[in-house]
Amino acid sequence: MIGRAPHRIGVVGGEIKKLRLDFLAARNVASDSMYGWSESEWLTLQLGPVWVISALIGRSHFDELEQEAFWQSVDDAPMGVTGLPWQLMQAAARNRDWLFDEFLLDDRSIVSGLSKVASLLEAVPLEVSRETRETILRVGAGVARARGPFGRRMTDQDTQTLNLLAQLLETSGETAENNPLNADMPL
Repeated sequence: MIGRAPHRIGVVGGEIKKLRLDFLAARNVASDSMYGWSESEWLTLQLGPVWVISALIGRSHFDELEQEAFWQSVDDAPMGVTGLPWQLMQAAARNRDWLFDEFLLDDRSIVSGLSKVASLLEAVPLEVSRETRETILRVGAGVARARGPFGRRMTDQDTQTLNLLAQLLETSGETAENNPLNADMPL
């Protein structure tokens, strides 16, 4: 059974902030499916795709069509053989009623938020991290296509923005693996 945690109120930066955290009722399932992350860390991962579309759109409030494109992209995004991308998108979809509200309550910038997502992905194997990052970026690509000409392709600006966000979301292991100085062949 999936339940919603009661509202938790905390003081952040002198302001009272309501933070609703979704969690699975069975604690052992939650820890297995969330790689041992806390509820706030799991929420941070769920906000990853929202930070991506915020960077694309250039604002933190999204109209109805933008939200519709986001949720369609969340449904379409998971691919690969590892479980985390699927679990992450399912968790975001389950939290459809309040995920954007949590995003507005979160005071982190796009760069800070996505950097935290990347640091959380350091805790999982490289392949899992890569597939999760690609899933988060696929949500952005889906929204970018919806915004582009005839809803079929991304604009050049959105493509460049997604490329920058992809670099920001790379873990240190992925960055090292992609570094030509670490290649087995001489340069």
